[in-house]
Amino acid sequence: MVGIVCNRSTCLKLMSNRHLAVIVVAVVSVLFVSASPTMAAPKEVADVSSSTPATPILSARRFPGALQAGTADPEITTSLEQYLNKVVGSTCVLVQQDGRTIFAHSPQDALAPASTMKLATALAALDVLGPDATFTTRFVSTKQPKNGVVDGDLYVVGGGDPLLTTSGYKTVFDDPDQFFEDFTALADTLKDAGVKEITGGIIGDDSRYDSVRWIPTWPTRYQVGGTVAPLSALLVNDGSTGYADTPNDATTNRKAGDSPLLFAQTLRTVLTTRGIKVGGGATTGRAPSDAKDLASFESVPVTKVLSEMITNSDNTTAEIVLKEIGLQAKGQGTTSAGTDAVKESLTRQGFDLNGLVMVDGSGLDTSDRMTCALDLALVAAVSKNGDLSAALPVGGRTGTLRKRMASTASTGRVRAKTGTLNGVNALAGFADTPQGNTLTFAFIHNGTDIRTTGVADGFTDRLMAYAKGPRINLLGPLPIK
Repeated sequence: MVGIVCNRSTCLKLMSNRHLAVIVVAVVSVLFVSASPTMAAPKEVADVSSSTPATPILSARRFPGALQAGTADPEITTSLEQYLNKVVGSTCVLVQQDGRTIFAHSPQDALAPASTMKLATALAALDVLGPDATFTTRFVSTKQPKNGVVDGDLYVVGGGDPLLTTSGYKTVFDDPDQFFEDFTALADTLKDAGVKEITGGIIGDDSRYDSVRWIPTWPTRYQVGGTVAPLSALLVNDGSTGYADTPNDATTNRKAGDSPLLFAQTLRTVLTTRGIKVGGGATTGRAPSDAKDLASFESVPVTKVLSEMITNSDNTTAEIVLKEIGLQAKGQGTTSAGTDAVKESLTRQGFDLNGLVMVDGSGLDTSDRMTCALDLALVAAVSKNGDLSAALPVGGRTGTLRKRMASTASTGRVRAKTGTLNGVNALAGFADTPQGNTLTFAFIHNGTDIRTTGVADGFTDRLMAYAKGPRINLLGPLPIK
């Protein structure tokens, strides 16, 4: 017997070649059976013989993926292992092509996923709420208007629309292309309904969800700097102060405020500028159960809301959507009901939730956990929805990757959901390599590596080397002569 001495790379090549040989033998057997004279009429055989394949039946060109993988997989394995050995902290990685695993590093380790958790929220929202559902903001009063006059108070009942924005607040967006809904369009629904005057005041009702503004386990630093709004079913400008009296003016004098009160105050201001008289002030309260509907405003469909959430990694949108999921699935507009409903939805959809810890819908909680195996499965499922697939940020071009991966191998070639917290950097998405391969990947890093987001971006740069040599479309069978 001849002994075989090899290092890991050489052994992988030998194994790949053996696998290729097995595939060749299996397929040749099928071709032999299919070509048996007993399986086809003589005329059919004669017709086939008139065309000669340019690629022999036993040619490796019949299996271009396996042909390429024989050398490419060991090469990318070596490259990625060398890279990960220099990363400080804990990392899980999974890379696949057409469902075949190319590289895996602790794919079942559950790590903090940061905002890649939003993939779970998005898929559950499509399942529970439906892609065409909307968030409805209602205007009601105790009496029907007479001659355009509402006698008494006007109640505005929040439906969970997370994207309402005035032009003044839009100036703070990091991405000038970020999608939003114009708050003035909501106010105009009252004018279109014929309302000319409100003798009372404006009362904001956000009773659709609970009154928890921030999840108790979140770091208090999230309450400043716009990381996430004070959560409410009645929200404008992410619950920021500074716009209620001058909604169209930019300001730096802003902070988190009382979301439903700010909504009512801002609405009062906009209605006045639209020529609708408002006799009273703005406050909050619950609309009477027998109140009369005067008008309503429908948000964009859920799919569009989720697209904005994915592109901009909008934490507020994720948390509001989560509460709506809880309300629809469990009858409770709470975070805990939402997380339970999401996990039930994902289980119904066939996902393996091993290791999943979901405290919120955005991934902001530092105790959230997810495996790379689940992260990859989620982004692969998201990609099957055309709108959500198009919403994935593109390296160096759009969304949360707009200012990353600039002038690198990954520029314009990576489409991925980002995840970034102190000590967490994650990406889950797709890499379109120069050689014509599309790789699906999940990368989660927990640690204090000084490169921060550069750790994940450096990883995708290395994926671009797959697979060296001819493009895969040049390795397939040649045209029939």
